[in-house]
Amino acid sequence: MPCFKPAAARGFTLIELLVVVSIIALLIGILLPSLAAARASAKATACLSNARQLALVMEMYALDDPQHFYPPPRMPMSNTALPTWLDRTAPYVEATEVYRCPSDESDNWDAPMMARLTSYAINGYFTPNHPPYFGITPEQVVDPSTTIIAAELIENAAMDHFMPMFFGDPPAVSNGMMQNTQWDAATSEPKTIQHTRHKGNANYVFTDGHAGVHAFTETWEQDAGAPPTRDWYDPK
Repeated sequence: MPCFKPAAARGFTLIELLVVVSIIALLIGILLPSLAAARASAKATACLSNARQLALVMEMYALDDPQHFYPPPRMPMSNTALPTWLDRTAPYVEATEVYRCPSDESDNWDAPMMARLTSYAINGYFTPNHPPYFGITPEQVVDPSTTIIAAELIENAAMDHFMPMFFGDPPAVSNGMMQNTQWDAATSEPKTIQHTRHKGNANYVFTDGHAGVHAFTETWEQDAGAPPTRDWYDPK
């Protein structure tokens, strides 16, 4: 019988290898932005889910409070051992991760002094230690579906609340020093809450128990020297 010899194995040429490497690099370049966008989208979705849980938590706390008030925040210069609104609402949440947005890239969560407490801040209008109402009950909120009770904090901030009564020109409560800490007159934007974290928008927690993604301009509109034509922060 005839004897057949196997053909010699043929290897890749240098040009073929370079073509393969180029194709792989091209595919990686195409896929990486998509993967990054998918990861950012997943984080934004989880952040919105946290906000929705906080909306329900706020409502449950107010219903259980003897005066039906929402929880107070920690005030500046107060004893840091005093409970924050996070401590007060903790019994109503399943995991403390709800207070931290996955998209929040702050770098001072474990800072030895003035560490970041939360990604979300309670609206000072609702708290019993802020003017002009010094306490709000759910029944007093005029339009719960468009009234924001909590919002995302700016990066690295250590506070647990924001004070929209000092937003705008003129603000609802007149105090030049406090307004300077809360409002940027040059840009007509708040200094304390995050409003560009999610593709130029942010998550907001509403008094009726829902949370939504909005641009800041959807929540606030005002002509200089006149009362706001849109104010989703003042419950009354």
